[in-house]
Amino acid sequence: MAKIIVAAPPVPGEVLPLLQLAGALAARGHDITVLTGTAFRSRVVDAGLRFAPLAGKADYDIGLFAGSSERTALAAGPDQLNFDWIHLFANPMPDEHRALQDLLEQDPDQYLICNLLFLGALPVKLGAAGRSPLRWIAVSVVGIALSSDDSTFFGPAPVGPGEDQTAANRAANAQFGAAFQPTQDRLNHLLSAMGATEEFLNFSDRLYTTPDQTAILSVPGFEFARRDLPANVHLVGVLPAESDDEWQPPDWWPELDGARPVVVVTQGTLANHDLSHLVEPTLAGLADMDVTVVAALGRDPGAISVPLPANSRVAGFIPFRALLPKADLLITNGGASGTQHALAAGVPAVVAGATEDKPAVAARIAYHGLGINLGTATPTAQAVAEATEVLLADEKTRENVARLAKIYAEHDPVAEIEHLALG
Repeated sequence: MAKIIVAAPPVPGEVLPLLQLAGALAARGHDITVLTGTAFRSRVVDAGLRFAPLAGKADYDIGLFAGSSERTALAAGPDQLNFDWIHLFANPMPDEHRALQDLLEQDPDQYLICNLLFLGALPVKLGAAGRSPLRWIAVSVVGIALSSDDSTFFGPAPVGPGEDQTAANRAANAQFGAAFQPTQDRLNHLLSAMGATEEFLNFSDRLYTTPDQTAILSVPGFEFARRDLPANVHLVGVLPAESDDEWQPPDWWPELDGARPVVVVTQGTLANHDLSHLVEPTLAGLADMDVTVVAALGRDPGAISVPLPANSRVAGFIPFRALLPKADLLITNGGASGTQHALAAGVPAVVAGATEDKPAVAARIAYHGLGINLGTATPTAQAVAEATEVLLADEKTRENVARLAKIYAEHDPVAEIEHLALG
């Protein structure tokens, strides 16, 4: 048995996989303390885990943040991404550091497994006063964004005839890093104020290389090949889609009997404030097709503003562990976990995403022949329908996904992360 602090910022897509990991490690006999925002207190306690709260700027409401007028006034892209990084991950760092130090002062004999974007362990690693955990393992729920001579976050850079691929990748990676200079400047300002003696340069790379070990919830065959992957960075597979013992199937569940294809559409748990982006075009575009469309909204079904076609079924929540085995296709805005859950279940994907890491997920889908990248977060009903028709008839894509599903099945991410932490 080991004593392990599992920490994550209070962003559902970041903290929920870490809570799942915490529960699995507790089931293996480890003594777990979960350090995250107070909004997740009941979920942690209900899982039988010890809860430690974040405070100050580290304890925020992501829903209020995402809808703030200051944020929505910014154009999607570097301006909005830097705003997000600074407010959600950089500015909370001092309060995360204090909360982590409190736990380590109470008991220094603890390991830390945290989300890659939980930066509370960074100041001590860079020379600030304080205790270090026995070992620091960072877990990334999104794909690899490390610079590489072989690739970028979005795949190998485009090159023309006679152009050097390595040079193009280096230039594209440098441009990607430069786009986050405001975030890097803010981090270094905070680190200096906290007493760090080392500057945090190339921060988008060093997020991966600074922890003792970094586990990526992904697999070869979904990521872009990198011959220069640092030795401390590991692809460990994806945590299984969670079940829900209290969930009851809706009355229409028996209709998903395989008589006709089942197409699942979702906008995830955060970017679902406007269902006209993807859910509603999917309902309209597939209305006359011989399929059953299941819209898993992550919110009240009353939020749909268009009439429901006869072949559509809607629910506020359906566990993916129950739904994906019945699915033939996933239409998604590109959340990393949900997309990989589908692939692990042998389900191809149509991806329509333009924010956060979603374009990178879509790029992986297209590059590896696992589905279709629509190249926009707001596709037309016709574009969704055409992509659906293509993929439902595309045996080559299904073969690619089936091969990748076998790779997912070879990994046990809980055991691999446990081994990285404890040796």
